Amino acid sequence: MWKLTIILGLLVGVAADCWAQPTALALKFPEGRKARYKHKFRVEYYSNLGEQIVMQSGHIRVIIDNEWRSHEEVVVPQALPGKTIPEGVMGVRAEIKKGASAAIFLGEKQTYEQFPFTFDMFNDRVFTWQVTPEGKVQKFEPDFPAFRVDRQDLITDMYQGAIPAFAPVLPDGPVNKGDTWTGERVFWRPFASMDMLGRDSQIKIKSTYEVKNIKNAKGNVEVHIDEKSEVEYAGWIEVSAASLYYNGKGTGGGAWVIDATRGLVIEHKMHFDITKPTVIKAGKKDPIANIVAEVKIDMERKLEKLEKE
Repeated sequence: MWKLTIILGLLVGVAADCWAQPTALALKFPEGRKARYKHKFRVEYYSNLGEQIVMQSGHIRVIIDNEWRSHEEVVVPQALPGKTIPEGVMGVRAEIKKGASAAIFLGEKQTYEQFPFTFDMFNDRVFTWQVTPEGKVQKFEPDFPAFRVDRQDLITDMYQGAIPAFAPVLPDGPVNKGDTWTGERVFWRPFASMDMLGRDSQIKIKSTYEVKNIKNAKGNVEVHIDEKSEVEYAGWIEVSAASLYYNGKGTGGGAWVIDATRGLVIEHKMHFDITKPTVIKAGKKDPIANIVAEVKIDMERKLEKLEKE
């Protein structure tokens, strides 16, 4: 009898990890759905020519780690007077909890006085955006006056860390294990402090996706997807005496887990390496000549709890 039990257990395990039927991938945004997500966003900058940045010769390394919880609710968006909301577009209301940031500069962890612009400024504040049926985010805005945040451009930092991790490009039809497709995502938001210099946040991601596995998870169908990407990235890193705008190209990749039954992103991790970016000191017009720099970027979004479907 025990042999039969073991065999049945093995068969159940195989069935859970192998889903033979074509699976449709579509995100769903039912009004009233509430979900809690945990986010991480890390930027690591490295370059030579320290004397051009902080009047100290040698190499410069800056690491900024951000994390927060996002309590998200799907709502019906409200149109401005004289405007209409396209059919199928829904809103997301995200209240921020447990926001925190830490920075390491020249090998030392920065104190609050050295690095006061942290994500705890957003605790209990709300961001809203609109999202198309395909998962494309529109109109990302704070539900509070931006001037209430000491560094308004921290709102753009939040956008950079949260929105690229919101949804992938989805395929046109049902998929099986091993299927691939391509897609492009573009994200843009201004840096208010550098708007007059024509410098903003830009992220362009061209990706190839591959279904690595489809399995049954507690009655729902989970699709595991790998992503390989080419990226163009423009961002701003600011800590202590180093305030730098960078832009360049690189490569990266990530992994998505999507609950195809409920149309819900369960988890996403992404990494980019930006090699040889152009680097400009904030407030300056011209790039730093002959600098050799690298930027590493990591993003993570993981479902902690689905409170209401």
